[in-house]
Amino acid sequence: MRSQISSTFLRHGHLPIREDDCSYVWQVSAAKRCEWVRNTEDCFADSVIQYTVLLFCYFKSEDVALFACGLVLLLLWLVYLFLILGTTADNFFCPSLAVIATVMRLSDSIAGVTILAFGNGAPDIFTSLVSRGDGTIIMFTELIGAGVFVTSMIAGSVAIIKPFKVSLKSFMRDACFYITSICWITFVVWDDMVHLWEAVSFILVYVLFIVAVVIMQMYDAREESLKTRIPSVPDPDVLHTYLANRDIDTIPKIPPRSRPFGLRAKLDVAIAAERNRSIIRGDSVRLSSKINDYALDRPKGLYREFLYDVNPISREDWETSSGLFKVVLIIRSPVMFLLQLFIPVVNPTATKKGWSKLLNCFQLSVTPTIALFLLNVWHQTIGKVSVIPIFFVIGIVIGIIVFAITHVDRIPKFHNVFAFFGFLAAMLVVYLVAREVMAVLQCIGYACSISDAMLGITFLAWGNSIGDLISNITIARQGFPRMGYAACFGGPMFNTLLGLGLTYGIAAATDPEQQTKIRISDMAPGCIAFLFCSLIATIIYLNITGAVVRRSYGYLLYSIYLSFLLIQFLSELHVIHPLGTDHRPD
Repeated sequence: MRSQISSTFLRHGHLPIREDDCSYVWQVSAAKRCEWVRNTEDCFADSVIQYTVLLFCYFKSEDVALFACGLVLLLLWLVYLFLILGTTADNFFCPSLAVIATVMRLSDSIAGVTILAFGNGAPDIFTSLVSRGDGTIIMFTELIGAGVFVTSMIAGSVAIIKPFKVSLKSFMRDACFYITSICWITFVVWDDMVHLWEAVSFILVYVLFIVAVVIMQMYDAREESLKTRIPSVPDPDVLHTYLANRDIDTIPKIPPRSRPFGLRAKLDVAIAAERNRSIIRGDSVRLSSKINDYALDRPKGLYREFLYDVNPISREDWETSSGLFKVVLIIRSPVMFLLQLFIPVVNPTATKKGWSKLLNCFQLSVTPTIALFLLNVWHQTIGKVSVIPIFFVIGIVIGIIVFAITHVDRIPKFHNVFAFFGFLAAMLVVYLVAREVMAVLQCIGYACSISDAMLGITFLAWGNSIGDLISNITIARQGFPRMGYAACFGGPMFNTLLGLGLTYGIAAATDPEQQTKIRISDMAPGCIAFLFCSLIATIIYLNITGAVVRRSYGYLLYSIYLSFLLIQFLSELHVIHPLGTDHRPD
């Protein structure tokens, strides 16, 4: 189809669209829209369901009520996809990655800024990787917009819930690296072209951050060793710090959970990591003698244990949840059943660390074959033999061997291997769901004439960050606001650098000239400006208050984010020009 410019319809940050762009569907007569969508390549996404065809062919656009109903169903499905992303990351990614960090003997600081950060940022990373073409606009503004949301709304919420004092040295390190990263990203994308070495540099910046974290940890460890002696009385500040670290109960022991997954899975893993950090620092740790009554109710026996572990709603979660979370448990139960059935989990905070003999052996036997269908490689052959019977037979043999050499009530020595297996399976699920999320967002953009940039700033940024909002607020209410607050800066930096680095790097590596053309939208400068505003306002505030986070800080960040949203919405509606655009006549 020959590309022609339509001067009456603008999209993608005020860029005119072409007739081969799916957004052009509204310029086609209502009776021909379904056929036009079916014959336009841009309307097809790399997803299981073709949402644009579904919307325009089965929810006729000429019937306003029916079409609106279709849009509502798409929005509800989008929310459900985000729920699946969060559920998979919290229940299957994070516990497995914590075990992998232990198996690989990673120090706490390195594990926190690498493998565990990847677990928390999996939705952002994978939605970045599945973006393509115009989807890079969604991806770029989502990563920057999510950074604004996390560093303002989530950090502000933690401050309002429980004021506290931060470690100014660690915060300044994270904030300065984040600001430097955004400056470098802005410089690289300014000419709409990213070379391979520039994409790799994004990843190297994060590697440099890891090195800085390790060096600071080594220095702090040496300082802690010097504090083992009681300081001289003439130094009252140091003496007060020493006595405070010795006398104050810090973090209680986590009572064991009956199952490796549940509403508190991510929270328990985070608190367990913080408790280990306190022990390493030499803090006084209160060992609670509390026993989880639900853990004692775990059934005995091969088949009873299997049925207990595949039940998508546990009695523990149900009885300890509010009315809203009970609704969430019911809604997500079909997905949880499938995830629990096919993805193994090793969780150090659960009874038997999540070992369930029959379930784990079933997963070894079946999951590799299921993965072939999910990856759409089931039709491949090795020689003249299909890969399906090969993978299925190998899986069955391994499952039978493990079943024969293990016991129901005894954790096998190789149990940690299931953490790697579960990590790969969870990563596949997150990747596939992220692909559906991108397809739904693009369909909504076509149907509602919403720019890709606005979709990234709002729906995608909120959806990928809502899990962090809930978990960080929960952690703060549990008495660990510093933990939730620290995640508000290291996490977005990891997502942005790795998301852009991997996405642009893969695209540039496949190009003969080792470069890729990108589009970042007119809204990108505004996103970057408000991210800088949020970070710099935080630096100034904490230095003025002596690193004490008060409720006024939370309200300050709220006002920054609301101003950000107001300007972006007004820009989308063409009431004002987007920040950073040149309004002079050519």
